[in-house]
Amino acid sequence: MAPDTPETRQDAATAALTAATLGQGRRLDLLSLALLLLALATLLLAATGLTERSLLGVSVAAGLVQRYYATRCDLDARLFAHWAACWSSLWAPDPQADLVAFDQALTSVFGAEDAPIPPRPLADRVRGALRLLRHQSIALAIQLAAILGTLLSHLSQTGST
Repeated sequence: MAPDTPETRQDAATAALTAATLGQGRRLDLLSLALLLLALATLLLAATGLTERSLLGVSVAAGLVQRYYATRCDLDARLFAHWAACWSSLWAPDPQADLVAFDQALTSVFGAEDAPIPPRPLADRVRGALRLLRHQSIALAIQLAAILGTLLSHLSQTGST
């Protein structure tokens, strides 16, 4: 066990902040789920033209992509929260040793290459996790834009008749 150092406290704070930030993905996921259900219901129940069906298809696809990123963000949020709790405890473990052990567990559980993986610093992991949240947000934006495009297309067609 490593002594309680400023670096360990900084790692704990970084992990906690990352977990909290990734936790915001749950709200994005709920909005996306509502849009996904709306798009599916519209596809199944409403008489729509080819343009609307295409846009709704894009929305559904983006919603499914968003769900993938939401799942990854949730997993990472839980991992970062776990690390933050461990590293901020009175008997703080060695963060670097925990990260190496985590990488070894990933290799063991998911059957990655047998070659040893160089340990990734916490900062790289944070950047990767936040990139997932960005991708989740982009998928939601595409989903929303496709829904709005469907609405505008429908309004323009009904207004021209």
